[in-house]
Amino acid sequence: MLAAAALLLAAVPWTSGAETTSDTSYNAVIPLYGRVLGFHLPDGFVAQAPKSNGTNFLMEFVPKGETVENWTRLVTVQAYKGAARQPTSSADIARGAFEPKACTIGPVYLFGGEQVAHGALKRSLVVNGCASLPAGAYPKAMKGASERDAILFFRDADTLYTLNYAERSPLANKVAPFTLDSAKAKLTAMFGDVRLCANAAEPGCKTIIAANEARRAAQ
Repeated sequence: MLAAAALLLAAVPWTSGAETTSDTSYNAVIPLYGRVLGFHLPDGFVAQAPKSNGTNFLMEFVPKGETVENWTRLVTVQAYKGAARQPTSSADIARGAFEPKACTIGPVYLFGGEQVAHGALKRSLVVNGCASLPAGAYPKAMKGASERDAILFFRDADTLYTLNYAERSPLANKVAPFTLDSAKAKLTAMFGDVRLCANAAEPGCKTIIAANEARRAAQ
């Protein structure tokens, strides 16, 4: 995952929750420091054990049979409590976190502007990528592979939140980097209507929770 934020998360001590798995698509609902993130998780992704140190949260999903070290597609949810209090603009925070500075061959970075989602909550679209990953670009980077990331970046008065979809390809199977338009289309196709709710009773997240309950009842 081409993000300096991932290095920050890797550098702090964690307490891991229980690992969960899923062989079918479902609607994920994840509590994040007073808010609830709801989205549709596509078929075949397996949830890894979430990690948290009280102020930073990380949860990853990989295709069945892959690992967080050896993946072709990766879904990542992250949150940073207190990080939004700084006066730095969202554009500057996103650039500092997601610009692929270690990439020397075909780096890509795009910031799609910021929109007010609801009240104090703001939402941005970020794209990054690299045509050929250098060794050490991030922990367990696949040297020579290409990577492209489409990222939903949320900010409220206190916390930063991200939902990231990444694709990584061997050298012989490079893919074109995302544009802002193709990233938006991919995120919609992957996750459907992404909601960062104030609580689980909000209509958007309530609908997602109801869908989960109906799915469990049908099993």
